[in-house]
Amino acid sequence: MKIAGSFLKIQEDIDKIKELEKNTDQIHFDIMDGIFTENKTKIKEINIEKDVDIHLMVLDIKSYVDKVLKYNPKYITFHLEATNNVIDNINYIKEKNIKVGLAVNPETDIEKVYKYLDKIDLVLLMSVTPGKGGQKFIDITEKLNKLYNYRKENNLSFIIEVDGGINNETIKKVEKADIVVCGSYITDSKDYKEQVKLLKNAAFTLAELLGVIIILSIIGLISFSAIDRSLKEGRIKTCKAQEKNIIEGAKTYLIDHPNDLINQITIQNLENNGYIEEDLINPMTDKEYNDNTYVEIIKAENKYSYKVNYEGEKRCE
Repeated sequence: MKIAGSFLKIQEDIDKIKELEKNTDQIHFDIMDGIFTENKTKIKEINIEKDVDIHLMVLDIKSYVDKVLKYNPKYITFHLEATNNVIDNINYIKEKNIKVGLAVNPETDIEKVYKYLDKIDLVLLMSVTPGKGGQKFIDITEKLNKLYNYRKENNLSFIIEVDGGINNETIKKVEKADIVVCGSYITDSKDYKEQVKLLKNAAFTLAELLGVIIILSIIGLISFSAIDRSLKEGRIKTCKAQEKNIIEGAKTYLIDHPNDLINQITIQNLENNGYIEEDLINPMTDKEYNDNTYVEIIKAENKYSYKVNYEGEKRCE
């Protein structure tokens, strides 16, 4: 889940806007005309380097599209409720080579947007009444679930975004969203970085993850032994891959130093000759390889065999 920062409540403070940009994944830029919404916003002169998601809460959509092109937005989103010419406005934005989003107010049935979903890139679900910052979250969980399931069932690829009343508690209700827009919860604080961290941690906590594993285990879909076996298999594969690299390094060492044939070559020797990366960790023991870890080289019938000795530790078992 990405966090899009909204600067609706700090729009006169460029420094705070830049701080918001620094600590969020992208910027959500609200534009209001004072007709579709009670309030009106100014189109500011500001340079935003991260992805910009323009949210138009206006009636004269095409006019405002032209005004916001200077921000080089990744998405321009307009409201389903603001026009009777949805397709016309979708095409107008696409002609500008910009991705298109459709916003849906809390009271609007989500089914009304279905016929446009194969033509747009994003659906913005409003969880507050558009036009004001700092409002309380309106529970749109059912609407979000319907949209999420419809996307999956119809193999569609649009992004789902939720905007309004997001904090470290309400974000848990919209975990199926790809992007959540957050303004006041971040900008009313003194530490933007910490607030974003709290949001991301709240979206899916370790406790919830363990809870899911326990539930799945109880109903027999997954077992802890299967998880442990999968982790162990992954570590063994990593170990074997590192062992192969170490042995290949030893072979290369012998090619470059044919007169130095000895029974063993230490890992340190290989590092000094540039064949093994520094700070390699044995994934089976979580310990660094050291001078007592070596490659045993045995010659028999004009063939060499190689084995890595991990200082008495188990090899890859």
